[in-house]
Amino acid sequence: MRHQSTGLALLWLTYFVFFGQVAWAGGGGAMGTIVYDPTNHAETALTAANAVRQTAQMVQAYTLQIQQYLNELENLKKLPQEALDQILKPYTDEIATAQSLSQTLGTTLNQIHDLQNTFTVQFRQMVAMGLSPSQYMDREMQIAQFRGQNINSVFQNEVSILQSVNDSYTRIRKLQEQIPASSGLQQSFQTVNQHLNLLAGQNAQLISLIAGHQANDSAHQQDETNANALAGEIIQKRRQDEAVKVQQLHQQLRDQESTMGWGIMSQGH
Repeated sequence: MRHQSTGLALLWLTYFVFFGQVAWAGGGGAMGTIVYDPTNHAETALTAANAVRQTAQMVQAYTLQIQQYLNELENLKKLPQEALDQILKPYTDEIATAQSLSQTLGTTLNQIHDLQNTFTVQFRQMVAMGLSPSQYMDREMQIAQFRGQNINSVFQNEVSILQSVNDSYTRIRKLQEQIPASSGLQQSFQTVNQHLNLLAGQNAQLISLIAGHQANDSAHQQDETNANALAGEIIQKRRQDEAVKVQQLHQQLRDQESTMGWGIMSQGH
């Protein structure tokens, strides 16, 4: 992992020495401007992965501890089965929750690795072609148009990965609430939540930017195709409809932010 982190850091250093920039503003016009920092996003993913891995190890150790205690209690076979089941139930429930949390943390770690791999591939392509993130996005959409592909599917895989990380974080929070404070895991939970919370906010930023970029590009493409056939009113209506869709997505993300406390989406608005 250290090798991967160092390689990604060097890649970013090369990229930003070459371009001399640290932020990307996207989604213009009536949709507002979100200031997105890809450098920080990549670094957050690395930090979050380390925090998730450490917490997963602690949860696994905690699960083993409870299992050992449960095994000791099961030696009380002289008790009636109903009484024994009643004694063991809190521990069996706790083990089930801890195992679910451990599995979810493992899934989240894999998702973050997928996100890091996606970043690495894209960053290398940007450096090789001398493109900024916005220019790279434009290029990918132009290629999709040339191939006759749906614009909205260009970054579908990336959006899916971003959203999967955020969904997993929500499940992690719910499972954590079922782990008692006596477990000794609360400090670790606080740390991993801090990093995943920031990552989730930055993921939401990128999802919003991609949606805005695709909506603008789709509207522009349709305008060019239908300019001779459609009246100005209809073209304007389509643009407004696309803008409303993105505004709705932004509002949905802001609502999620209000619940999760990202503190990011309000920047640049």
